Amino acid sequence: MHTGAIWIVDDDTDDHEMVREVFKDLEWKNELVFLSSADEVLKKLSAVKQAPFIIICELNLPKKNGFQLRTAMLERTSRKFHSVPFIYWSSAASEKQVIQAYNLSAHGFFIKESSLEELRQSFIHIIEYWQRSRMPEKTD
Repeated sequence: MHTGAIWIVDDDTDDHEMVREVFKDLEWKNELVFLSSADEVLKKLSAVKQAPFIIICELNLPKKNGFQLRTAMLERTSRKFHSVPFIYWSSAASEKQVIQAYNLSAHGFFIKESSLEELRQSFIHIIEYWQRSRMPEKTD
């Protein structure tokens, strides 16, 4: 079982509260880390010894969007930047955006759910899938 932190990259505090509620209900032991910008993610990734278990990222972020964040991560030479499952999570997406996400080696693209129960089910599917998956080391 992967117990590393789960990073939620989203500048919407209402979404933070919904995710907190879902995780509290599911009683997962992973630390939840909320980050609100691409720069914040890159700075934190550079500073941590071990990368997070998974990153769930809003596409529409201030200054640098989720595509720019993922590109910056892939340009880094550190293995910890490449071994983190990167999931897009957005209010809406065009087919072009979904294609672009997968061209950047995204591990999934989900639309934000309108109800707490739908959000709960999505997170169960995402996290449990990656809990079962084998992953490379997330350190330098």
